[in-house]
This record gives sequence, structure tokens and C-alpha cells, in this order.
Amino acid sequence: MKFRKINILTTLALATAISFTACSKDDGAIPKNVGIEDVPVVSTNMEAGSSTSITFSNLAAFQGNFKVWMYFAGATPPTKIDVVGRKRNGTIGTTKVFKADVTTLPLNVTFTAADLATFNGGPLALKDTFDFAPDIYVGTKKYETWPAVGAGNGSGVTGMSIIGFGEFVRYIVK
Repeated sequence: MKFRKINILTTLALATAISFTACSKDDGAIPKNVGIEDVPVVSTNMEAGSSTSITFSNLAAFQGNFKVWMYFAGATPPTKIDVVGRKRNGTIGTTKVFKADVTTLPLNVTFTAADLATFNGGPLALKDTFDFAPDIYVGTKKYETWPAVGAGNGSGVTGMSIIGFGEFVRYIVK
């Protein structure tokens, strides 16, 4: 009996030693077909004192204001950004460029209800909802906020506003 217990323990120890020596942390160089890019983290937030509500009965008084900025100070900025927007009323609307080829961040974006009507292609109506965020360019590669297919840059992570990060800003006509 004793011989058998020692034999099993010896076998287990030998199997453990072989499995640990077979492991290696060096997997070699990263294959050329795997790309690694530093994509800057760009945040979009409301400016202090700005409102996300557009009062329909007083459109002339509305002035929207949001800021697009680098979330990590000192990080390498994108080559450029396009501030894009979309009208979202029950369905997700087509994304259009609101401000193109921005190369300096932070960017303060200020607009009026008349600017939104021009962007919209017609007058504003109750419950019109507009979202704004940046498309990010790194070199010649574009990272879209809201691509036609798949999840993009602006789908965001829920709850990130707690730490000061905003994926997009939303304005609603009430």
C-alpha cells in the first residue's frame, strides 16, 4: 500500500513539474497582421452653465455649448477630429459633419437653435433630439463615433460621466 501512495504522489509531482516547464511567456514577435495603435481618448462634455434643453417656445434664446478635449492630459492628440451630429427621433438618424478638420484641442463648440435648424435641414420641432461627438482620425485611419454598421466610438461605456468622461452630448427640444 505504501509503495502505491508514493508512486501516485511521485507521478503527480512529475506531471506538475512537466506542465510548468512546458509553459513559456515568450510568444515571439507580434505578427505583422496584428496592428497595434494608440487611439487617443477624446471626451465630449457640456460646458458649465449650458443647458441640454431647448425651449421650443423660446428658440431664439437658446445657446448650446460643449467642449471636446483630450481626457488624458499630455497624451498624443489625434491627427484631427470631425465633430459630427445626428438627429435622433425614435430612430437613429444619419450622421453629418457639424465641424470638420479640427486639429487643435480643446475645442469649444457654441451654437444656436438657428444653427441646429440649418444642420437639421428644416425647422426644429418638439422632441427633436440631437447628439454630438467627435470622429477621431489617427494618421489616415478614421474611428467613427456612429458608424453605419457595428458599435462605434460614441456607443460609450455606461457610467463614465462619474469620472468626467463623456461619449457624446445630447440636446432635446422641449
